[in-house]
Order: sequence, then structure tokens, then C-alpha cells
Amino acid sequence: MALGGAEVAARESGSPTAKAAGSNFRPDIQGIRAIAVTLVLACHASIPWAKGGFIGVDVFYVLSGFLITGLVVREIEKTGKVSIRNFYARRAKRLLPMAALVLVFICIGTLFIFSLARQVEIGGDVFAAALYFVNWHFIIQGVDYFAAADGIHSPVQHYWSLSVEEQFYVVWPLILLAAGALAAKFRRPTKGLVLIFIVPVAIASLIYSIHFTQVNPEAAFFSTIARAWQLAFGAVLAMILPKKIGMPAWLATVIGVIAVGVLGWATYTMSASTPFPGSNGLYPVGATIALLVVGASGAGITTRILSTRPFQYLGNISYSWYLWHWPFVVFALGIFDNLNWHWLVVATLISWIPTQISHTLLEDPVRRAKILKLRPNRALAIGGACSIAAAAFGLWLGSNRINVNILDQDQVAGAAVIKNGHIPLVNSVDSIKPNPLHARDDRGQMYADGCLLIGPRTESGECVYGDPDGDVSVVLFGDSHSMMYMPALDAIGKEKGWKITGLSRANCVIADVKLSQYCDEWRENSLERIQEEHPDLVVVATSTQAVYSLKKNGKQLSRLASEPYLVDGMARTFRQLEEDADQVVLLRDQAQAPRQPWLPHECVAENLHNLKTCAFAPKRHPELGFDVDAAEKTGVQIIDPMPILCSDGRCPVVIGNALVYRDSYHVSATYMVTMAPWLEQELAKLNFPANSR
Repeated sequence: MALGGAEVAARESGSPTAKAAGSNFRPDIQGIRAIAVTLVLACHASIPWAKGGFIGVDVFYVLSGFLITGLVVREIEKTGKVSIRNFYARRAKRLLPMAALVLVFICIGTLFIFSLARQVEIGGDVFAAALYFVNWHFIIQGVDYFAAADGIHSPVQHYWSLSVEEQFYVVWPLILLAAGALAAKFRRPTKGLVLIFIVPVAIASLIYSIHFTQVNPEAAFFSTIARAWQLAFGAVLAMILPKKIGMPAWLATVIGVIAVGVLGWATYTMSASTPFPGSNGLYPVGATIALLVVGASGAGITTRILSTRPFQYLGNISYSWYLWHWPFVVFALGIFDNLNWHWLVVATLISWIPTQISHTLLEDPVRRAKILKLRPNRALAIGGACSIAAAAFGLWLGSNRINVNILDQDQVAGAAVIKNGHIPLVNSVDSIKPNPLHARDDRGQMYADGCLLIGPRTESGECVYGDPDGDVSVVLFGDSHSMMYMPALDAIGKEKGWKITGLSRANCVIADVKLSQYCDEWRENSLERIQEEHPDLVVVATSTQAVYSLKKNGKQLSRLASEPYLVDGMARTFRQLEEDADQVVLLRDQAQAPRQPWLPHECVAENLHNLKTCAFAPKRHPELGFDVDAAEKTGVQIIDPMPILCSDGRCPVVIGNALVYRDSYHVSATYMVTMAPWLEQELAKLNFPANSR
């Protein structure tokens, strides 16, 4: 994150303070950093009015671009060159030891708090974070910054912002150096040449960010290319803002108050449903630029407040606190499961203790060490050694530490071992698919193709499986539970010549109710597509548990209070589908596996030779069964998957060497493929295709 690097530049840049132009430190910038880190901490503590506090990262990026670009260009103007070695040495000694310390702490805490499967996942995250490519690691994994997998985020997730910044500064000094060389050669002002280089970069990155945020907002959030403009805008400001500007105190106050108000408004109104960064990133970026301009005047009430001791203190420790707070929040959730925001605030405040200790004993002493300033190679060596050590910890934590043979799909019997309705309850396996340590990735081709919509996208792509030229058309419609069934339908379609279209959106109920803007738009678009295609069959599947809580008359209802509205809304959807398709079938929601003390795949990883301890009793909540109630109300036919998941009052987590669940509420793609013969038979019982019985 643009925390540590901005502070180094602020202290070494020669920029004016709010009090005395020409001094080497601007206290108002430390105050802006204090605001930014407070917004991030409040957001991560889930404080209701701070859902948009993630904009604090954008504030830091602007500060970083402004300060560090100014520092480098001043060096070019003064010496005619810039020492790339010294540049990276300053960043290495300031950023890497603290970052590595917290990563090692995360590894140790993970060993005590999380299961083996979670340890492997987090180990991979730590490795990527230590080597500063974790943002791309998350993009490849399809991570949604705002959505926790089974309620738990990665304790390393906040390192994405450090990775973006360091990747940016791999290239940025070289651009500035090239501009400086041309300025010297043609005897032109350095800042003018720098602007010619960086303005197009800033504009191009912004245009890309706006486009990519619309196309893939989850990836755009982590993307260096979609974020570069925020640092570049700060850099542009550094080239055009004089060291000292004249501004009436009243005007400085008005602009400063408006800028702070914009940050507060964005923090309060933005949320997980806000496409970001894109054009919405202009709000925090613009507000930060305004505060920097006002600060250069030394006038206005905001400049005075930002220069006070509390803001200076928070600005000083902001880098350390940013690093420490998030693992404390995640570890608290890992130990105590569901915590309200009050307790997450407590966890955040507790993280101040290691923040202060490490800031005093490590961060400040290393930053101030004269020997490291005189010997930049030593600073680079120390920083590199810290990163390598942290990466080694992550590599070990993420290693495959279970002794089991991983099978191919055609080697897995899965549901084929079920005879006469009885599912064997095995106690030990030497071979399995998928690897329990990577079960979350077993989602099937539909997920890999991006056909499970999230974010602001409201129209599904082509998403056709089975036999694309088949004469029988089937549409699979619902949330992620519908996507869960695609591997089975895909296998049937390929064998029988059925065209299977998948229309799925995560956490979006297909009942005709108001849930959220993007969900409601996607539902309408999908229903219109079904109407146009008029398929032979629509297969509906939806989760029914706590995620679907509605608002009525501005009041948030509980999940149970939402049930009557969901039943009525689902009934309306079923009636419309019955008009637009020849046949409609509901795949009833299955019982959810327990999350505590561990998830099914976590239990398997820990108990390969004691699997009976992982089996669970099926527990449905009929009071939350809006899918079944609406189907019965409208006469829609129902297929219940429980007989192929559970028998004799127990639900095994491994059947025929197939790991049945990839998390607590989704069947693995591996096991779902083996369910294809069963699903085909169940559809035949309902006379699909016609005359198939």
C-alpha cells in the first residue's frame, strides 16, 4: 500500500510544510495519511457507516505518486540523473522488513488457528505477497475482494495494494529517468518532459480502468493497470503544483471541507456493490488532490487540523497499522466465527499493540539507520533477505502435506457405488479427487468460463455446454447452486445431444423480489432470454439459507421474516417460466454441511483414515424452503438430491473416492459428474424428454 513509501518521500522530498515553505516535511500530508488509514480500518472492521472505507487505498496511491515522483524529479533536476539503486534501497529498508515480519506472524498464527487445508491456501497467499505479485495471484484465483469464502478472508488479502505499488515503481523511475535524459539532451524543462511522458499513461490507465471495471470488476479491483492512473494523477499534480501557492484562507477552508466531505460521502455510500475503481475512483482521487493543493497554501482549517498531533501520530504509524490490523481481524473471525462489528473494532484496536511495538523497534530504527543510507547495497540485501525469508515460510506453509494419491476423473466411481439407496460409509481412503487441500477450486468448466456472474454484470454470456447443436434445449437457471449442477447436465448433454445453457449469478435469488440492483437486472435479462429461446426444459436450483434477507419499506428483514415474500416471488418466477418453457423442474436445495469445527474438505485433509468423523447428519430447515413451497404452490416438479448425498441418517463426505463437497454448501464438480446417470434417470421419471419413461 502507498503507506510506507509515501512517508519516506514526505520526509525526504523537500516539499513545503503547511507552516513554512521550503522545509522538508509536510505535516498535512501525514494528516491525510491518517484519514486514509482510518477509513481502511473502519471498513475492514465492518463498521456499518464505513462500507466504502476501501477508498483509503486510493488516497494513499495519490499521495505516493505525488511525493515519490516529486522526489525523483527533484533529484534529476539537481544532479542530472537518478540513482535507481538508491531509490529501491530507500523503499527496501522502509517497507520490506515490516512487511516480512507481519507475513511471518501470519504464518505462525495460521498454524495454530486454521485447518491444514486453510494453511495451504494461506501459504500460497503469503508466498505471493512476499514476492509482491499477490494481486495477480488473487485475480487468477477469481477472488472477490468483498466476498469471503465460507466467511473467512485471507489474512494476506490486504497485501494486494503493496503489490500494486511495487509493480508500479518497477517501471515508473525508468520513465522519469528517460524523460530527464531527453530534457537534458534537448535542454528543455524536466517537469515539462515528464508531463509529456506521464499524462498519456495516466489517461490510458483511467480509460482502461473504466472499461475493465465494467467488464470484470473483481479483477479490476486488484489490477495494477487499472490502478496505475491513481498514482499517475498524483505524479501529474507534483509536476504542476508550485511549492507554495497563494490562496485566501476562506477558499482553502471551503475546498478542504468539501474534499473531506467527498471522502466521507464516498465512505458512507460506496459498498461491495459499487463498481470500483473505474470512474468511481475519481471521487477519492479528486478529493485527495484538492487536499494536497490546499495544503500547499498553508491556509485553511483542514490544513491546520491535519497538522495536529493526533493526525501526525496516526500518519506516522499508518503503514504498520495497515499491515497488522487485517490479520487480527481475520484471526478473530477464525477463532470466534461470527463476530459483529463491535468485536471487530476491538480486534483492530488490539492490533495497535504490535503496531506500536514494531514501529518503535523495527520500522523507525531501520528507516533512520545511517549505515543503510550510506550503504544502499546493504539496505537492498536486508530487504531482499526479509522478503525471501517470508516467501520461504509461505512456501512451506503452502506445501502439500498430506499423503494421498490424487485420481483423474475417469478413475473416480463416485455415485456409482450407491446400491439400492445405500451409500457406503468408508473410513479410510488412499486415493481421492479432488485434492482436499484444493477442493475450493473444483467448480467445473462453467465457473472457469466466467459464467457465474458477480459484480455489476447483468447479462450472462453464451455459456452453452453439452451439445451446442443439440435438438433438445435445456436452461439451467439460478444462483451458484445451479452452476453446481452443470457438470452433471453437461455430461448428459454430451451423451444425449442436449444443448445446455447456464444462467447463474452468485448470491442472486431468482424469485421475483427486490434484492439488489444488479441481481434484479440480471434476473429480468435472464428471464427475457429464456422467453426468447423457449427451451424444452428449465432446471432451477437455488440456495435457500441466510443470504437472502430482504428489505421491506426501508427495513431490513430477517431471513425468516423474508420467507413469505420469497415464496410468493418464487411462485411468480415459476409461473413465468412455465409460460416460456415446455417443462420446469426444481432441483431442491440440499442440506448444508457444518462449518464448525471445520469444513468437509478440511476434515478430510485432517482425517484421511478416520473419515467417519467427517460424516454429518442432514439437517434441513423447512421453514426456509421457499424453493419447495413455491414449487408445490405452482405445481412445478421437484427432484430431491438428498438420496444421492445421504443415506441412513448420515452424509458421507467421500463417496466412491470422490470428495463430495468443495465447501459447506456446494457439491464438488468431481462428484457432480458422477451424479449424471442419477440425474438423467430422475428427469426421465418426470417424462423428460417426452416419452422417455
